[in-house]
Amino acid sequence: MSSRSRASSASLPYLCSRVASVTVDSVAALLARISGPRRLEAGAIVLYAIVFVLLVAFGRPGLGISQGFYLPIVLVALAGGPVSGVAAGVLATLLCGVASSARGDLSGAGMFDPLAIRLAAFTAAGLAVGYFSGRGRRMLAESLDVLDDLMHLARREVATGMLTSEGIQARIADRLAWPGPFAVLVGEMDARSETAQRELMRRLVALAPPESEIAHVGRSRVALVTPSESPEEAGRAAVALEVALGVRFGWAFRPHDGDDPLSLFGVASERL
Repeated sequence: MSSRSRASSASLPYLCSRVASVTVDSVAALLARISGPRRLEAGAIVLYAIVFVLLVAFGRPGLGISQGFYLPIVLVALAGGPVSGVAAGVLATLLCGVASSARGDLSGAGMFDPLAIRLAAFTAAGLAVGYFSGRGRRMLAESLDVLDDLMHLARREVATGMLTSEGIQARIADRLAWPGPFAVLVGEMDARSETAQRELMRRLVALAPPESEIAHVGRSRVALVTPSESPEEAGRAAVALEVALGVRFGWAFRPHDGDDPLSLFGVASERL
């Protein structure tokens, strides 16, 4: 054997392994782009085909190959809900009938016709699985809503209900996702007791412009995120709160003074 032939035969397994690796990677990338319900439906189609072929080739009364249709019915019901599950059961019954016709062994009549029994069993299975899968999805969505509410409450003080430092930073980050301007006001409360601070914060809530977010920052500071159209308007809002509450306020305007929470808080604190 020549050296060229030996090299070709030696490289053949390597080429085969590379082709197999590329094929597996391509299939994995394709599956990653397909949603979960679509994957279930694709798997159901493959299983329908496999069970149908087996039923045509080897099916006979009592062997139970048609029971294999339950798995694709379950997959379709999980993906689409009760209506899809019933439709999957009807399709499985039709495939059973076609397979029986192809083998030439259709038998039975009346209410105990094997196809009628299969239709009832398949559609009942699809309906039950689809109903509970749909209910499970609704419960999951509701639990996610509850989790979102809990996360929202976790960023508020228990005593006052105001946002914490983390909560106000999250609100600023949310507003930064939109191009519109706004102002950040930071105030220093001179009140010593918690009762006096709560009274000041209660008055601040009543006096703050609409759509403002208010937070208790640290031991004696409050912060506001409030709509504003210009630096001058932000400055006037700070002065108005100082006059009404007797609390010193500094302000920062987005985008003039920064475009991130730390910059805006830093500028407002410097002006304070």
